[in-house]
Amino acid sequence: METSDPKKFSFFLKGDGLKAVLLIHGITGTPSEMHYLGKALNKAGYTVLCNILPCHCGSLGELKKVTWGQIADFCAQDFKTLKGQYPKVFIGGLSMGALMAVHLAYKFPGEVSGIISLAPTLFYDGWALHKGKFLLDIIWAIPFLRNRINIREGWPYGLKDERLRESIQRFYKNASSSQYDDKVLLFGSPFFPLACLYQHHLFTKVVKKEIPLVKNPILILHARQDDMTSIKNAFYLLNNIASQDKTLITLQDSYHMITIDKEKDKVAQEAIKFLDKF
Repeated sequence: METSDPKKFSFFLKGDGLKAVLLIHGITGTPSEMHYLGKALNKAGYTVLCNILPCHCGSLGELKKVTWGQIADFCAQDFKTLKGQYPKVFIGGLSMGALMAVHLAYKFPGEVSGIISLAPTLFYDGWALHKGKFLLDIIWAIPFLRNRINIREGWPYGLKDERLRESIQRFYKNASSSQYDDKVLLFGSPFFPLACLYQHHLFTKVVKKEIPLVKNPILILHARQDDMTSIKNAFYLLNNIASQDKTLITLQDSYHMITIDKEKDKVAQEAIKFLDKF
């Protein structure tokens, strides 16, 4: 089945003030995972932009081609666009997007007004990950295998919300790697290509070097029970970033996808409280 135009799932919500927020979804994800937060921020008066990342929400073959550099350049351009219109621009991201927000703050140190880091993912060490993950670390060093292997997303899909999890599970369990449909635009890719995991690995090596040089105000939100990336990720970021204004809020009733999970309202409220300080 042909997919609809992915661009329609990007969103730009114009606010009534002089502050804007760039939201960045996760790798293999979709702007849909940021839409609830985006609407809440916009209702609070903020202009919000969230675009589909390069090669995302289309075919699996396209997704495998994306590099972290392409994503970084794309997000930098979105930031410059907002900065040309608004004096204060904040950057918020989920998972890999959380790291991209830190990376952009490093690239534009005097221009980013603040960072909202949602479930930052520096290393995959969550309780739901397969114990054989170390084998993947060996395989991805072999380009031929790296470009062929796709990891099917597995339970609990980053969600503690059982009703939402069941909806996503119905799609993910029946999805074919050779034929996508429009639900990819809603739920993200049902497969995580090893090629994307490798790009994420390369990107984290870069960001870890940049974190000690970033001084922008930052809010970090992370679920205590994150199934994909443990709370250690949040503490690593908190303890190594040079920001004087830094806060970590732990969530007690969510898994990895905190922007759409059971505490999504708290995530939005804390983000607004942070933004309103500046």
